[in-house]
Amino acid sequence: MAQERASKRMTSRDLQAAERKQQILNSAKRLFAEKGYHATSMRELNKAIGMAEALTYHYFPGGKYEILTTVLQNAQDERIGGIVGFFEAAFRDPERPLRDVLAELIAGLAQRLAEDRAYFQILIRERGLLEQEQKDSLDSVTRLPFEAMSAYLAQSAARGRLRQMDYPLAASQFLAHVVFDIIQNMLKERTADPAEADKLADFYVQLWER
Repeated sequence: MAQERASKRMTSRDLQAAERKQQILNSAKRLFAEKGYHATSMRELNKAIGMAEALTYHYFPGGKYEILTTVLQNAQDERIGGIVGFFEAAFRDPERPLRDVLAELIAGLAQRLAEDRAYFQILIRERGLLEQEQKDSLDSVTRLPFEAMSAYLAQSAARGRLRQMDYPLAASQFLAHVVFDIIQNMLKERTADPAEADKLADFYVQLWER
């Protein structure tokens, strides 16, 4: 019985610790996105969450840098993984018209990047601060949508729907174009323009279809 009560107390303590760590990460994410990593001090972060500096270091002994990498890793697992699944679903039906697929990709990417704008703002700005191992891990995940699209284009060409081309390069060109437009809108705090998305989809259909 005493052991059971001790287990419950530990579980409660663990939950409280998890909540505090998440509170730190949420506040840091907001501040890093708004001001940048270097412009955000630990004092400012502690003030934002109302927590003593010693307690913050208790949860993150590596200080601000550990908080940054944890923010990025957590978001990467959730956001990038979701984008990979979205791409796989978009390419599942080989009979769908190319324009429908491209329009879905453009709208879906815009939506997913907007859902966690803070993460992508931090990633774009602070990627250079990551260790090489972290960069390699991120790159290996972000390559998956490019590979999935390249395979889809090659399969479509084999079915006679697209002309022959360098499919990895075509996929990279399309996705880089889409992401660039989305980032530009994010930086200017504009929402995606459906008319521009349609225009972009039509452009690549004309470029690729036989």
